[in-house]
Amino acid sequence: MTGAGAPDAERFAAWQRDSLEARAVDSEVLTIGPFRVALAKDKATPGGSWVTLVEGLAGEDETMKAVPKLKAAFKKHKSPLEIEFNDAAFPEVGAWLEAAGLKLAEKNPLMACRPEMFKASINAEVHLTQLRATAIAAELEAFQQIRWTNGGDIKGTVPPVDTLRAALGAPSSVFLLAWLEWQAAGTGVSHALNGAAEIVGIVTDKHHRRRGVASTVTSELVRRHFEGGGDFVFLDASGDEAAAVYEKLGFSRFGANLVYQ
Repeated sequence: MTGAGAPDAERFAAWQRDSLEARAVDSEVLTIGPFRVALAKDKATPGGSWVTLVEGLAGEDETMKAVPKLKAAFKKHKSPLEIEFNDAAFPEVGAWLEAAGLKLAEKNPLMACRPEMFKASINAEVHLTQLRATAIAAELEAFQQIRWTNGGDIKGTVPPVDTLRAALGAPSSVFLLAWLEWQAAGTGVSHALNGAAEIVGIVTDKHHRRRGVASTVTSELVRRHFEGGGDFVFLDASGDEAAAVYEKLGFSRFGANLVYQ
């Protein structure tokens, strides 16, 4: 990949390699064709299993041959197959996956921020609580409900509080719960690894949107990471409207995260 986004794409690929190595502690890490795979030992962990492309050349023939093997591995693991990758780094792979019978489920901007570009945007009316393993059940339940229902937009199975409480023990992760007018209003999470941080779960409750909750939560997560010595933050924006919010904070695009199922 060349162009203005190339340094961020390279840093993102380095994070992918580091993340796969870190996942080897509690996952089975495999190479199937051009794909790197992490199969979580704890199948109840949301997003615990992962298939991605990291580096090198992905050829059509090996990609097509790998798909049945991936399907078999995930069927045996009793997990849904999702393949995600940076479209800017692998522009031809999407068409091959579709030819193999997979469908595009998501296409979201990949965005990154460096310390010199960061511009915090905070609404003083939004208050933040960093959740810890000792948090009361009501706070954990509020966090799970907002994050996993997309702020109340969708219905589905919400992971149990115990799953969140276990995740809160990770020293390199920060979980924030936002409050507006004494009501839980939003969530956000950062996972740091070797100077890079992934931001996920930026969700605002549907009754508190357009009041600076997302920008406040994101700003605090980014601030903490950079003040702690980190030099790179990235996220997968949920569409162009969300991307516009992050651009105001100093994020810029370096590709698109494609998810095939």
